[in-house]
Amino acid sequence: MERVKQNILKNKFFKASLWTFLVIILIFYFKAFFTTGVYYDDTFLKKEVVNNENHYVGKSKYGFIDITVKKQNNIQDSADVIYRLPNNINKKYIVSFKDAGDMEQEFKNIKIKDENGNIIFEGRYKKDDDFLIDKNGSYFIEEGMIKVEMSAESPQSPYNDDYKVILKNVADFASSANETNRGRCKYFIPAIVLFILTFIDIKFPLFFFTLNHLFDVKDPEPSDYYITMQRIFWYVYPIIGVILMIMAIS
Repeated sequence: MERVKQNILKNKFFKASLWTFLVIILIFYFKAFFTTGVYYDDTFLKKEVVNNENHYVGKSKYGFIDITVKKQNNIQDSADVIYRLPNNINKKYIVSFKDAGDMEQEFKNIKIKDENGNIIFEGRYKKDDDFLIDKNGSYFIEEGMIKVEMSAESPQSPYNDDYKVILKNVADFASSANETNRGRCKYFIPAIVLFILTFIDIKFPLFFFTLNHLFDVKDPEPSDYYITMQRIFWYVYPIIGVILMIMAIS
């Protein structure tokens, strides 16, 4: 088996094909990782610009989601935010900012209307805050901000007649404040660390062993058990790393 492995590794065509395949996979991976969009209800929505409209589209386990942000040409710093959600839920909001062009102003005055033109919120908005602030200066706590986890045994779609769109989310869409890359570094960085550690351990098999016992034992040598476990983790760590990289874009 070892001889077959060595013959395969010495095959230049095989090695070139393997590296080519790996490069192609990484190109597609990083293209997905750096795709611009937003996370909405734990679903990534890809940003698509069509006729000066920003469309955020994606598919959750409950159905297709399309959120459109359309800037109003006749009104400065105003936008229509249109939600098309699973179970035929359609909602439209008109968002207006005052002094939105003033970059030094931390809070923006904001007014949100429903599709009939009725004012449903008026107050202040800050990009990095979790809540809107009403006219009285208090945090605007909205119904539906606290999510109740559904049982995995009997999954129930949250998109029903009682579904509430969070107005803070509407404001974020109107100001493009919630845009991000698809990839999540909290999974990607540990994966890279595992790959680097594995590479170092394969290239210098005694490096970590010596480093661990440097000040305890003179001229330490690894046991057969250590060597066996080391070989096992040469496969385990990359597998964990691949899983983390998949989680980073899923």
